[in-house]
Amino acid sequence: IQVRAGHQVMVFVHARNETVRTAFNLIEQAKNRGGISHFVPEQNKGLGEAQRAMAKSRNMQLREIFNDGFGIHHAGMLRQDRNLVEKYFLEGHIKVLVCTATLAWGVNLPAHAVIIKGTQIYDAKRGSFVDLGILDVMQIFGRAGRPQFDKFGHGTI
Repeated sequence: IQVRAGHQVMVFVHARNETVRTAFNLIEQAKNRGGISHFVPEQNKGLGEAQRAMAKSRNMQLREIFNDGFGIHHAGMLRQDRNLVEKYFLEGHIKVLVCTATLAWGVNLPAHAVIIKGTQIYDAKRGSFVDLGILDVMQIFGRAGRPQFDKFGHGTI
């Protein structure tokens, strides 16, 4: 709904490998429902440059999902790939960015809508899942509706 209305969305997941799985799942759902055209980047002068730069990425999954308007971002990616994702999300070529919480703490990227996929995170010290902390939730939701970019935003868990 948000993308159809022309907004960008960030989907926060709790594991690096979950960024790729979630992005591919969302792309598949959009294609199955006939709505992938809402996600595909608009053809403009900057898109060609973005496509050429993304084609040089060593991240195969990132190259594959970019033309569908999706991106991934997590600390395990090469810095140059994270920079490309940040740049092209800001420029609007990436409509949906699936990322981990490290993006909320370390990068000033705004989105109109933010989704937190699940509230349970794995705590290696305890050897079990625990609730996502309220500070993390607030930091993640702080990406939505940034005053310098938007009048309001949406946060969904």
